[in-house]
This record gives sequence, C-alpha cells and structure tokens, in this order.
Amino acid sequence: MRRISGKAVSPGIAMGRAVLHNVTRQEILAEPIPPRAVERETWRLENAVKKSRAQLKKIHLGLQKVMGKDAAFIIEAQQMLLTDSQLLNEIKGAISGKLVKAEWAIRLVERRYQELFRSIPDLSFKSKSNDVSDVLNRLIANLRKAPATKPAAGAAPGAAPGQYVLVADDISPSEAATLMSSHRLLGLVLNKGGETSHTAILARTLGIPAILDTGNATELIADGDTVALDSVAGEVIVQPTPDAALEIGRKIEQFGQYREQLKALSQLPELTRDRRPFHLYANIELPFESEVVQSFGAKGIGLFRTEFLYLDSKMSISEEEQCLIYKKIAQNVYPHPLVIRTYDLGRDKSDPARPRREDNPSLGLMAVRLFLKEREPFKVQIKAVLRANASGNIRILFPMVTEIEEVRAIREIMAEARRELQRTGSLPKKDVKVGIMLEIPAAVRLIRHLGDDVDFYSVGSNDLIQYLLAVDRNNADVAHLYSPFHPAFIHVLKEIRREVDRAGKEVTVCGEMAGQRLPALMLLGLGFTGFSMNALAIAEIKRVFTRVDLARLRRIVSRLDRFGSRSEIEEHLRTEIDRAYPGLLQG
Repeated sequence: MRRISGKAVSPGIAMGRAVLHNVTRQEILAEPIPPRAVERETWRLENAVKKSRAQLKKIHLGLQKVMGKDAAFIIEAQQMLLTDSQLLNEIKGAISGKLVKAEWAIRLVERRYQELFRSIPDLSFKSKSNDVSDVLNRLIANLRKAPATKPAAGAAPGAAPGQYVLVADDISPSEAATLMSSHRLLGLVLNKGGETSHTAILARTLGIPAILDTGNATELIADGDTVALDSVAGEVIVQPTPDAALEIGRKIEQFGQYREQLKALSQLPELTRDRRPFHLYANIELPFESEVVQSFGAKGIGLFRTEFLYLDSKMSISEEEQCLIYKKIAQNVYPHPLVIRTYDLGRDKSDPARPRREDNPSLGLMAVRLFLKEREPFKVQIKAVLRANASGNIRILFPMVTEIEEVRAIREIMAEARRELQRTGSLPKKDVKVGIMLEIPAAVRLIRHLGDDVDFYSVGSNDLIQYLLAVDRNNADVAHLYSPFHPAFIHVLKEIRREVDRAGKEVTVCGEMAGQRLPALMLLGLGFTGFSMNALAIAEIKRVFTRVDLARLRRIVSRLDRFGSRSEIEEHLRTEIDRAYPGLLQG
C-alpha cells in the first residue's frame, strides 16, 4: 500500500481501477519545402482546421447534453481559436516565411505562445495555454490523420464497460470535457494542474473527486492498480490492504450520506437557531457554474470573477457577447442578486496580448487603476452590464479601490455609458447598483465619506489581510503569518461593520474565510450576515450557522479584544464554541 499527496480540488471519495492516460506528444521534424509546395501545405492546414472544427463541435454538443448550454463555454474557447485569423495567419506565415511543412510551422507558433504565457506569473493562464496547445496538437493530429491523443484503455471506445479512476500527467480541456461527460469517470488523479484550471472547475461542477498536482502519480500507479481517492484529505491510496479498502468503503458510504444531508440542509431557511437571518452566495469564474450553484444552496452570486471570462477569450470579448452572458446568468439566479466584478487585471493576472513588466506588480497598475488608464475594454464591459439588467438583479463591483477620486471617475464613466445606451434605446429602466471591494486598508477609512457614491460593499478578505499584514500567503517562508485571527485584522473588520451600518449600506464578505467554519462563525459574531464563497462550502457553512444562537456567539466574539495574538484569539474561539456547541467544528 502506498500513499500519494496532492491538491484536493473537487471533494469526494472514490475507489476503483486505475487507468493510465498517456498522451504521446508527436515528434515533429523541421522538414523544408520548396516554394512551389507552400500552396499545398496551406491547403493541408485549412483541411485540418475543418476537421478540427467538426471534432470540437461534436465534443461541444456532448458536453451540452450533460452539463447544459453554458458549460460548453470551455470548448467554445477552443472553437474561437480555430476561427481566429491572427493565429491561423501566423501558421501560414511560418509556412511561407520559413519554407517548412505545416506541422513544423504549428510547432513554431506553439513555442512562441508558450514562451508568452510562461512570462506571466499567473496560474489562471495555465488553462489558456492548455487551450492553445490542445488546439494546435489537434491540428497536427489531423494533418497526420492520427488521433489527437492515445486514449486510455479503459476510456477507449469499445473497451470493456466499467467505471475507472483516470491517472495522467495532465489532460487537455477537450479531453477533460469528453471524459467527464461519459458517466464512467469515478475520479481523477493528475501530476499537474491547479484549482483554477478548466479540469478542476469541470470536476467540481460534476461532483467528480479530483486530486491534482501530485507531482509523480503516474510513476507510482500502474495500469489496473486499485486506487482510492480521498479528495477531502488530498490523498491517493494505491493498492489498499483489505482492511484499508473496508475503511475506504465506509468513508464512501459516510460521505454519500453527508452529501445527502447537506443537500437537504440547502433547502432550509437561512436562519440561526435563534431565528436571526444570514445570506449565503456563491463565487463563480465561468458562466456555466451559475446553472448549478443553487443546487448547493446559494441564494444568488456574490462574486462573478469576470477576468476569467476575458482571459479565456482569444480575442477581446464583445459588448454583445458579454451582455448575453450576463443576462443569462441573471435569469438563472433570479430573483437573487448577480454581483459582477469588473476585470481584476494586473498583478498576477496580466493580459497576455499586452504583457506588462513591473518591479512590484502588487503595488502597481492593477484593477481600477488599470481601468482608469485603459478605459475602452472596461467601458465596453460596463455597457454590457447595464444592458443586461432587464431583470433588475444585477449589481456591479469594482476591485482594489484606494481613493474617492477613483470612485467619482468610475461614476462619470458609468454616466457616459448610460447616455450612449440611451441614445440607442438599449438601456433598461432598472438601474444597476454600484459597489466597491474593501481590499486595501485605506479604502476602509473612506466608507464614511463615500455617501451615495457607493451602494454596497464587499470585503475581499484574502487581499485585505495580505495588504494589512504585508504578507504574501503564497510565499512558503511567510505564509504562517497570514491569519484571519490577527487582532489588527479583527479591528479592521469591526470598523467596516460600524462604518457600513452608520452609512446604512449592505456589506458581504467574499474571501476564503467566508467558507471556513471557525473564521465564518467569527464573522457572524462580529455582525456580518452576507457571505460569498465557493459553492461547495455553502451547505457546510449553513449547517454550522443554523445550529448556533447568534446572541451567544456575539458574547463569545465580544471578548476577542482581551487578546493580543492570533494564536490566543483562535484558541479562545475554538474552545468557547466547542464548549457551547460540542462537535460543531468537527462536522
């Protein structure tokens, strides 16, 4: 028996036969051609493009049947690449300019894009890079009249029926879509991958247990091995002993019961045990997620991270395309709110089409600062949001605001966008509420001065903690200093609650702590009642909130001022909540 650790990106427990999925990268030689062969190579490329479009259309339709129309957005990103004249012209230019066969021309173009994406330190670009490589490899396969990948034995058409656990180095977006829509995939184990990848998002949406970033699972697992995934703990067990297999079987049964209990819980009212209301919303990154979040108990979407929509589009996404997407999501969650955050670009999410080098990007041109410097794409987005609000439940949220001048400039741009839409008769009668994110400590001190310029607030706790404590939580050397229980951060939370109440506005917390039991209970005790989180955390937070008395929780939290360290505060909360509600924090 062997244990492998990785990153749990989609919770669940599964056990079954391992199928190794080997993608054989095709060896391509730099074969020269005479000038007279350029026309023939161009024709071969165009023919491969037609075949690739037909294949992606088939995958697209299959994914729609399983996950709904909006889920196909992942495959649409690749379809757009095959209609992108810039990409295809680059390949044709390499054929004629370098006088090489189409296959080598594709490799040259792929190499250029990979170098571009590697220069951007953002994991969200991994999915974008995968899209480009996936499409270009498909073109090469069709040029050679070979399958784009070597299918895993248990997943191949005509193979013996049965469910399996897929083990691979990595899989492309189109492969993930095909395999996950087959109803035969029990779980997924990859050497690579991260939480923001298309594969992870698809797995979470379909409820398929997945452990990524294991490093070397393909070297430690053989085809046909029995493997168990515990993607709650982030562990893979290879060839479990009979006793371990029995224990895993019990865990699978218990987890199934737990999921059923949470599903039932999702239908209960959002009230604490002493009948005080709270509101739980979902964070989403891609449009199709809006179709499933309500099944997890979400009462609307508290944060739609639209930069992923922008970054997943090879070309800039048009006003009309955005309008249709926002309108559809608003209809999916109506009458509950849809909060659309404008593109949070800069820092670790730069536009690959316009890469920017900065000595300190976390203190540089980002989010609203970038918005006010390069207004056109943001103005297009604002107009799309305004147009989409026919149902009246859309709100717009601006990230990383630091001064009142920025808020006033935003308001002016929005007013200009409204006037342009009024002239064309395309502005709905219902207005869009405007909010800002509280992520920079300076913004907290502005609340009392903003008045009616801001309709609501959203606490971005991840960044607020980082900027307040000067800690990069992704830096292993200092990550231990990142804590939602730091007394300075708790003082800031109290100030936010006090100032927002004084202004008569709404506030929601949308960072990771909103979806974690102990920090979320602390927030509830501090007076916060709106929480937005990963949809998978909603039922568990609801379970915890519905079992506490808010009055008692407030008494526990009111004593936090006695402590001067994060460890003392965390210990106090855990001890007192355990005493008041035994077993609550254990699930």
